[in-house]
Amino acid sequence: MADVYWNVLLTLALVDPAEDIGPHLWAVAVSPDGETIAVGGMIREVLLFDAGTGEPRPSPFSMEQWVMEVGWSPDGRWFAASSFDGEVRVIETRTGAEVARFRANEVSYTFAYHPTLPLFAWGAYDGSIRIVDLSTGVESAPIVSSAGGVLFLTFLPDGRWVASTGEDGRVYFHDPLTRVEERVLQAHAEGITSISFSPDGKLMVTGGDDSYVRLWDVDSMTLLREHSPHPGWINFTTFLPGRGRWLSVGTDDAVHIWDVGGHGPSRALPGHPGGLMCVRPFPDGSRFVTSGKDGTLRIWDADSLRVIRSIDVWGSIDPGGWRWPML
Repeated sequence: MADVYWNVLLTLALVDPAEDIGPHLWAVAVSPDGETIAVGGMIREVLLFDAGTGEPRPSPFSMEQWVMEVGWSPDGRWFAASSFDGEVRVIETRTGAEVARFRANEVSYTFAYHPTLPLFAWGAYDGSIRIVDLSTGVESAPIVSSAGGVLFLTFLPDGRWVASTGEDGRVYFHDPLTRVEERVLQAHAEGITSISFSPDGKLMVTGGDDSYVRLWDVDSMTLLREHSPHPGWINFTTFLPGRGRWLSVGTDDAVHIWDVGGHGPSRALPGHPGGLMCVRPFPDGSRFVTSGKDGTLRIWDADSLRVIRSIDVWGSIDPGGWRWPML
């Protein structure tokens, strides 16, 4: 959602995150068992869908403003969501009991779970990262990551660093236990909206507002490849586990796919009318799911690269409140 268009709408008060809803779905997550898909976006309710049938499942909770991010912990024990007003809620999935609730002074776009420890990192547009021990509820002192605001963060697969990005085009690497800044990489000329690591942690792909998708060697921080497949900013990037591929989505209508070992142009798959906003792999890499401004989810087979199921999220939403048209 990091684009000038939305900044203009919000600055001019043409849209209200506490009142208006729309079909833009910018947050998607797949449960560790691959059975459930969570969705957030220009809506205030966290939505769940059965990945096999596409049927809605009961919502775990709602937020006061738009849902900016959703996701399960790697072991499936916890589920969290963040919102436009800076609130973050974490619940225990087995009981539905709230484990923690936090609030920043500005929008919280992003959070991530440590791969092995009960640590939860979340970032806010005030430029800070908070690390929370979910087993105790204790939150560490904030890490100042990016003066331009934290747009995205994730842990490396081995958990040694938490990587974060912001409007300044840099990737910051911090030790989550000591909060010490270990590395800084100037990866893009403008804001970085997404980063993803290969399952072995050796490669990193970044996408930015400068329209570039870049592949990096993590140990040397060397740029291996760069592409500009989208006409505008990049919304999301990810690796496909076990497939040797990485994907990106942006302001055009296509999902772009590359082979990690290749050097040619991407394969572009027609996606969602109006542009794609998110792409997430299933844990086993056999499928991936995309979301867009058209209010739908599409589940793709990772081998045939064909859509095997489409879910009408927008059609399942209670029309209470003012509904923003697709733009």
